Amino acid sequence: MLKTLCLLLAGCLLITGCADDPPTPTEPDPDATLRIAHNFILTRFDPHRATSSYDNTWLFPVYDRLVHVDPDGNAIPGLASAWRFAEDGSHLDFDLRTGVRFHDGTLFDAAAVAANIERAKTVSGTVVASELANIDRVEILDDHAIRMHLSRPDAALPLILSDRAGMMISPAAFDDRSLDRRPVGAGPFRLLEYRTGNRAIYERVDGYWDPDAQGVRRIELRYMPDEITRLNALRSGQVDMATLLALQVDEARLWGLNVVTRVGLEFTWMQLNRARSEFGDPRVRQALNHAVRREALVNALAMGYGQPTSQVFPPNYPAFDPETGTDAYPHDPERARELLAEAGLPNGFTFEMIVPAAPAFGPLYEALESQFRAVGIRMRPTIMEGTQISERFYAREEGDAALVSWGGRPDPSQTIDLLFTPGGLPNPGNHSTPNVQRLAAAARAEIDPDRRRALLQEAAGAINREALAVILWQSSATFAATDRVQGLQVWSSGNKAEFRQIHMLR
Repeated sequence: MLKTLCLLLAGCLLITGCADDPPTPTEPDPDATLRIAHNFILTRFDPHRATSSYDNTWLFPVYDRLVHVDPDGNAIPGLASAWRFAEDGSHLDFDLRTGVRFHDGTLFDAAAVAANIERAKTVSGTVVASELANIDRVEILDDHAIRMHLSRPDAALPLILSDRAGMMISPAAFDDRSLDRRPVGAGPFRLLEYRTGNRAIYERVDGYWDPDAQGVRRIELRYMPDEITRLNALRSGQVDMATLLALQVDEARLWGLNVVTRVGLEFTWMQLNRARSEFGDPRVRQALNHAVRREALVNALAMGYGQPTSQVFPPNYPAFDPETGTDAYPHDPERARELLAEAGLPNGFTFEMIVPAAPAFGPLYEALESQFRAVGIRMRPTIMEGTQISERFYAREEGDAALVSWGGRPDPSQTIDLLFTPGGLPNPGNHSTPNVQRLAAAARAEIDPDRRRALLQEAAGAINREALAVILWQSSATFAATDRVQGLQVWSSGNKAEFRQIHMLR
C-alpha cells in the first residue's frame, strides 16, 4: 500500500503537480550552494600526484588548467588564450591570460607556468611526468607567453594540458606539506573546508576571468560510494545533484528528478596483464573476446544504457576505427574453443580475476564466469577495494586480470599510450606489440589533424585486431538533479564532472 501511495505521489509530481506543491523556481540564485553526491573519492589535492582520473571532479573547481575542453572534448582556451605549433612541430607556443592571480595572491604568469611544468615532470610521486616527457624545456618569451621546446612533435599536448598535467598550482605552495589537503590554485572556486574521505566545500573567487563558470556561490561535494544512498539523498533534499548507475535511471525519473546520461570515453572492461597467465598469446585473448555476450551484459547489467563494443573508442569519436567497428568479436563459443585449441589449450585454463568490492561488479563477474566456463575457461575471484587494486594489480603487477572501468583521457593518444604501450602504470606487465607501438608513436607525432585522425584509427584497429583488451561496453555516465539545478551536462569525459555553467534557481 505504501509503495502504491509513493508511486501515485510521484506520478502527481511528474504529470500534473499536486495542489500543495511549492511554486516552481524560475530565477537564478547567484548565492546558492550546490550540493553534490559523488561516487569517487579524492586521492589527494596535489594534481601532479593525484592517482585517479576521477580526482578531477574534486580538482576542477580549485585548479584552473592551461587548456579547457568543451562538452564534446574539443580543446578550447583556458588560462592559455591561444596556442600554436611550429610548422615542423619542434615547439608549441602559448599566449597566457593577463591579470590572473592564484588564490594566495601570487601572480599567474609565464614564470609560474614554467615552474609548474618543471614540477609536474620532477616532483616525487608525479603521475603526469610521462605525459610531459616530450617537453625538453620551457622558454619564457615574455611575461605572458611561453614556448615549449619539444624533443619530438607531440600533437596530444594541448588536450593533455586540459587535464591534471595542465593544472596550475601557486608556486608559493609547491613546498607546502599540506598541499594534499589544502590546494592553492587559480580556479573559479577556493577550498574552504575538506574532511578526508567525506566532503569538500568550495567558495566562489571574486574576479575570476570567466564569471559564467561561477553560477553558484558555494559547492559542497560529498563522497557517497553507495548508489542507493546517493539516490535517497537526492530524493530527500540532502543534495541537489548526484551520480547514478544506469539501473537507477527509471527510478530517478519516476521521482521527478531530471536525468542526463551520455555514452562517452569511459568503458567497462576486463583488463589483462598480458605478461601473466596465458594472455601473451593473441589467440587466447581473441578466445576471451569471442566468449563474451556484450549486448546481453549491457541489457542486463546496465539497463541498456551503454554501447556494447569491442573497441576502445566510441563511434563518432575521431579515433574510432570504422573498419573494425564495434563487433569485431561476435559471441561465438565454438570459435573461442577453436582458438584455445590452436593455442595448445584444448581443455581451457584457469586464471585469477580481481573484482572490485563495488556492488555493480559482483553481477558482472558472475555473468562472465558463466560465459567463460562455457568455453572451458575458469576464473578464481579475488575481491578487493579500489585502493588495493591500484597497489596490487598496477603498482606490484600481481594478479592476472581485473574487472575495472577506464575513465578515459582528454586526448586519444593518452589512452593508447597508457594502456597499450610500455612504461605506463595502467599497463601492468608493460606488454605491447611492435605494430601498436609504431602507430601510437606516429599518431602522437603527427600535428596535421586529418593525417593524425587516420593514424589514431589505425592504432585503434590494431589494438582491436590483436585483442590487447576485452572491452565490454562504453559506459554511460549518468547524473540526476532536482529541478533547481540548471545547465547540467555530461561531458564526453564522463563521470569526471565539470561544474561550469551550472546554476541553481531560487
